[in-house]
Amino acid sequence: MKTLRDIELKEKKVILRAGFDLLLEDGEIVDDARIKAGLKTIEYIKKQKPGFFLIVNHMGRPEGERVPELSNRIVAERLQELTSTAIEVIDTVEELQKFVLDGLYEKKKIYMLENLRFWKEEKQADVTFGKNIGELFDIYVNDAFSVSHRAHASFVCIPEYTKDKCMGLLFEEEFFNLSKVKNDPEHPAVMVIGGAKIATKLPVIENMMRIYDHVLVGGMIANEALDERLDLGEKVLLPTDFNPKEKEDERLDIGKDTIAAYTEVINNAKTIVWNGPLGKFEDEEAEEGTKSICRAIAAREDALQVIGGGETLEAVSQFSEFSHFDYVSMSGGAMLEYLSGKTLPGIEVLEDRKE
Repeated sequence: MKTLRDIELKEKKVILRAGFDLLLEDGEIVDDARIKAGLKTIEYIKKQKPGFFLIVNHMGRPEGERVPELSNRIVAERLQELTSTAIEVIDTVEELQKFVLDGLYEKKKIYMLENLRFWKEEKQADVTFGKNIGELFDIYVNDAFSVSHRAHASFVCIPEYTKDKCMGLLFEEEFFNLSKVKNDPEHPAVMVIGGAKIATKLPVIENMMRIYDHVLVGGMIANEALDERLDLGEKVLLPTDFNPKEKEDERLDIGKDTIAAYTEVINNAKTIVWNGPLGKFEDEEAEEGTKSICRAIAAREDALQVIGGGETLEAVSQFSEFSHFDYVSMSGGAMLEYLSGKTLPGIEVLEDRKE
């Protein structure tokens, strides 16, 4: 795959697929970490002095309807503050076409299309929708690894109609780190996986147990594995006791013996990947397992530690510091699908280079 540094951007029309799906509360941004993480790519493109620079992005699930509360205008306002560059939002594809074809844009501005999911054609991967946008541009840049497991128009259609395509800097960083722990981990290699929905995480466990020395399982997926009496092999460790003791039958959190066993494995690891809490950590009575394992991983300064998933990041913010981990992924579902061995549509398109 080409990187952003492989392509000449000067005076070119550049479209950037960003991953700024933000959590909002009462019309305000709760956490702008995704925007800040994407700034390195935006600033790099700006410095190359493109002729026209458009950012496309989705927010929430408006399901093809124009929902004012999910407008990209709130993203544009914050981005304008962070970049000190004027950001203008374009409401429709027709308006975008007029801007480009009639040369109505200003080179010093950054433009942003309204929420992609305001168009039902985005999730439908409508080819015409993708063509109408993509053929206006020279270069397509994907910086949204976090959504690249979705076969939506902005990932699989738009780049097919640009002259060239590449990874953004954030995408490249994510791809490099996840590829390393998936394909070339230093051993002993350990995966810690928790949370809910065994259906989505079982493929990850099955793939990683082929590559890794140990997979440590907690949370609801461990409970489901125990209930279903799944035989996951000797590399996969399941809880042997639970906390709090007086509610052990509810299995809210891994117990003291399990914490000790998991910590011993972590203390000998050279590669550690963690996705998902080990119990109902949001309740104080059931936080000890996640807290202990989080801190055990954080303490392993001589191991490569890669973490990801929304609840995992919440746990780290509660029990540790992000600076104690080598790489923090914001990809969630895409991270899990990639580690399960699936081909992500957003990656597959970038690998198909035009000659």
